[in-house]
Amino acid sequence: MPSAFTNLVILIIVAPILAVVAWHLWLSYIQSVFLGNIKWVLLEIKPPKDVFKSPLAMELVLGALFQAGGTSTWFDRYWKGQVRNFFSLEIVSTEGSIRFYIRTSNKFQKLIESQIYAQYPQAEVREVEDYTTKMPSFDKDSKDNAVEVWGFNPTLAKDEVYPIKTYIDFGLDKAVGSLAEEERIDPITPTLEFMGSIGAHEHIWLQFIVRAATKRFTVKNSKGIEEKAKEWFEKSKEIIQKFNESLVEKDDEGKKIGSRRATKGELGVIESIERNANKLGFDSGARAVYVTDKGHFDANRIPGILGMLRQYGANDYNSFKPSNVTGGHDFPWQDLVGKKTLKQKDEMYGDYKARSFFYGSFYFDKIHKYFTHPNESSEKQFILSAEELATVFHLPGRVAETPSFERIESKKGEAPGNLPI
Repeated sequence: MPSAFTNLVILIIVAPILAVVAWHLWLSYIQSVFLGNIKWVLLEIKPPKDVFKSPLAMELVLGALFQAGGTSTWFDRYWKGQVRNFFSLEIVSTEGSIRFYIRTSNKFQKLIESQIYAQYPQAEVREVEDYTTKMPSFDKDSKDNAVEVWGFNPTLAKDEVYPIKTYIDFGLDKAVGSLAEEERIDPITPTLEFMGSIGAHEHIWLQFIVRAATKRFTVKNSKGIEEKAKEWFEKSKEIIQKFNESLVEKDDEGKKIGSRRATKGELGVIESIERNANKLGFDSGARAVYVTDKGHFDANRIPGILGMLRQYGANDYNSFKPSNVTGGHDFPWQDLVGKKTLKQKDEMYGDYKARSFFYGSFYFDKIHKYFTHPNESSEKQFILSAEELATVFHLPGRVAETPSFERIESKKGEAPGNLPI
């Protein structure tokens, strides 16, 4: 029989493990209950025939999504299960017909609608049925699904403090009247043109799930000591400081002997970092999903989907790269019977429909996520500033002439006051 000492050792080892497991299960349960009680609405934004505003207008709209409240106390987080408010920005092509959506909790619906109308008075915003519910489900245990699915998570190639090329870098911050429309370069155009090129039985869904940035960065202070739970703009300052130090030339003893001049490219990147650091920051996650009716899957679409966000990158800046690609195994023997790929497709498809990212997916067959990532999903999040988000999600001007991109053709107006009664 085990001795009392052995039992004590086992208890000391096992008790903390059980406590951690129980804690994670509790968090998973109360968060799933809280999220399950939220009434979600999907808002479709139809742009007017002519958009004369720069993406700065959408940047101002997105400011309404910076909702950091709800988790300020331990009681809110660990007893009520409240999570930080999050939203989904979606560009969707249904058989080539393109739509813009924002998914939000109903308590923010009026706020978002008012902000959109404030910046785009001639646009139309309406609550619509969730388009994902119109598509058949996908079962990882079945090889006879009614749909075929492929997808991936776009993520950043470099440290998230380095920005992608934004509308300002493309010159879209200038007033429309100061630049001929045909000479304007809108980086969202290649995405819309490609999404508008697909045919019958094909769907491309692109989503950016966002929430107000959390304090999750580690930054070195003036004494070189690392400090955790810092804001993202503090991390930006550290990057800039390191760059400034790299311009200083020192001798073998560490004494300053001179400095080099920063290149034009380096100055441009640093200027972008500083500019973005002064904007609202959002924790972000992204998905791109290609869904077709069975028998209509076109593998030739995949390179185009992978490259939909390529125009936002540059060597000196950041860029999007694919991660978590469904079926993206390096060697065939890693998934000989295809079960891993089916599971990936099931998760990608289900997570998109649930708009799940920061707090995992609440499916029983994925409970393992809660043991390894109780408060975050296994997909990597990254920071995007309001400026960067407005670059990848904004209402384009006439420069985007995709035929299947529906616009409001006529202006709205009130009825004349002298109509006979």
